[in-house]
Amino acid sequence: MVGDALSDYDVGWVNLALDGLDAATTALASLKRMADLAPRVILPSHGPLPADPGVAFATARRRAQRLVDDPDGALWYGARRIFAFALMIRGGIPADEVEPYLHARAWLTDAARLLDRTPEGLAAELTGTMVRSGAVVLRNGRLHAAADHTPVAPESLRVPYPRTWSAAEPR
Repeated sequence: MVGDALSDYDVGWVNLALDGLDAATTALASLKRMADLAPRVILPSHGPLPADPGVAFATARRRAQRLVDDPDGALWYGARRIFAFALMIRGGIPADEVEPYLHARAWLTDAARLLDRTPEGLAAELTGTMVRSGAVVLRNGRLHAAADHTPVAPESLRVPYPRTWSAAEPR
């Protein structure tokens, strides 16, 4: 089981703002240790089982090495991923609400601090860059992630707080 360390299409995201600048190096070392075990099957938390564990580890290690070699690039990568996932989960965000939404996110504030930008500047640059690259598209007044994905049912986003859970039946 490799959990979020890698999948057949990506490498686990490392939050340098929360975990520190050495977190990418630690993640890379973990990938190396797992690869050294030479597993015949790996079970990622997301996506299909990689057909070839050796290739999956080699690809993940190359991606992780890029995060180590370019911390600013790692921060940008994380910001793009989180924003795209937010758009996927929410079925898009009204275009006029995107920047206020981003300004309220702690991850954006953390990334802006580490990139020596203002949160407002980073939000505008992130949105503009993703629209220009085609990673985000404007459709019916909403920004949407362009990547293929399965929409999330709105009711699944409404997870109740534990205090509202019903008491378990006595056994």
